[in-house]
Amino acid sequence: MSPRPAMGAIRRPQILAATAKVIARRGLTGLRLADVAEEAGLSVGTVQHYFGTREVLLMETFAFVSQRALDRWLAESDGADPWSRIVALVDIVVDPPTFRERWTRWLQFWAAYSRDPKLRPRMGDAYGQWRLPFRQMFEAGIEAGVFRPAMPVDTLVDRTVALFDGLALQVLLEAPGASIERMRKLLLESLAADLGIAQSSQKGERAAFAASIPSRPRLPSSGT
Repeated sequence: MSPRPAMGAIRRPQILAATAKVIARRGLTGLRLADVAEEAGLSVGTVQHYFGTREVLLMETFAFVSQRALDRWLAESDGADPWSRIVALVDIVVDPPTFRERWTRWLQFWAAYSRDPKLRPRMGDAYGQWRLPFRQMFEAGIEAGVFRPAMPVDTLVDRTVALFDGLALQVLLEAPGASIERMRKLLLESLAADLGIAQSSQKGERAAFAASIPSRPRLPSSGT
């Protein structure tokens, strides 16, 4: 019989997930421990027991949601070839049912951390988490002869991260012509061009690239 998990291993993720939902719905500025406790179905005292202050809870929630997104992508792309891993990541980023909640929360953290010099390193850590797998994917593809970028890997990683952020912000703010479907298409086309896939003379690679960008069924998005 396996030992019963410590209560903290259950309660902490429960509280962090509840905090993430409240932030996406109400923002960071007016977040109260009472709101988190209500969302989690726990007492305010329980929330304070595990996290102490609102500030600690916010910082740990940011780390929690960043790691959870990264873990999901790593699980879904495990064992796949470099380009399929990229497509899997794009599909997670543009997932319609959760798009607005995830990117609204990310925007809230952007705004809060930009105003607080003490918190800014946390944002840098989060970007570092995402840059590493991009670098690994790109380098694996280059080593396999699948990717032939015309720029250094560092530049490619910076361009890619900036493109994800910029397109997502346009969709979130409902800029003219912006949509989740268009964001996905632009991301994959830009990545293919930067990685040298679209210009490849190898028919098999071009066919694989074309097959990897099917039209998404029009699912009801969350307001975009």
